[in-house]
Amino acid sequence: MEELDVNKVLETSMEAGRIMLENGAEIFRVDDTMKRISSAFGVKEGSFFVLSNGIFTTGLDEKGNKCFAKVEHIPVHGADLEKVIEVNQLSREICNGKYTLDEARERIKEIRIGKKKSKKLQVFATSLGAGCFSVLLGGTIWDGMASLVSGALLGLFMIFVSSKYLSKITGNILASALVTIVCLLFNDLTSVPTNMMAMIGGSIIPLVPGVAFVNGIRDIGDGDYISGTVRLLDSMMVFLCIAVGVGAVLSISVMITGGIVI
Repeated sequence: MEELDVNKVLETSMEAGRIMLENGAEIFRVDDTMKRISSAFGVKEGSFFVLSNGIFTTGLDEKGNKCFAKVEHIPVHGADLEKVIEVNQLSREICNGKYTLDEARERIKEIRIGKKKSKKLQVFATSLGAGCFSVLLGGTIWDGMASLVSGALLGLFMIFVSSKYLSKITGNILASALVTIVCLLFNDLTSVPTNMMAMIGGSIIPLVPGVAFVNGIRDIGDGDYISGTVRLLDSMMVFLCIAVGVGAVLSISVMITGGIVI
């Protein structure tokens, strides 16, 4: 294999790993997928070191000379499991010989771009999830409707305000404060009995980084202590921001009204 081919193969493997890592895949899965892709295209001496926010790659040519070395920083991101599944499927098809190197590179580019998700669909999913979780947490249908509304406002806030103008910490604090204010208004301005815990709990569920939290625990269980700790720390920071936003609004409400119905 020529040196240029080695470079292209390892760059392709890194790009596949990057897509998986920034979209919520576990460390061991990223490492395994990169090794399978590079091996399928003939690189037997590719070495990968994967962290939660970075990939280190080196490779050797046929003569055993180092011909590839690259470090790529990958910011801690959200989760898009659809892309993880697509890259996993691509790696299987590459191992079965269904793709040439150039075809695989083009397919990876397509996966990275992905299908643009409708903003309306994202808001609808956030709203529906909030409403359903409110009922699952012990709320009534009315509580679910209140969470449905607050979830819709949360989706709009995250898409048009938080993701564009705010940092992750500020965005999560203000988002959780927003849904708490909406739930308080439903509780204070209506005569229907409400379950504030269920309403607020369901409304903040879309903010909870469940995938990152679980993957952090899995990474630690697999011995990837650094990556697992980083993911857990990132998740705990989000939990703290949510608690600050909700707690601040409830505290202000208590000071103004003298109490709150939980």
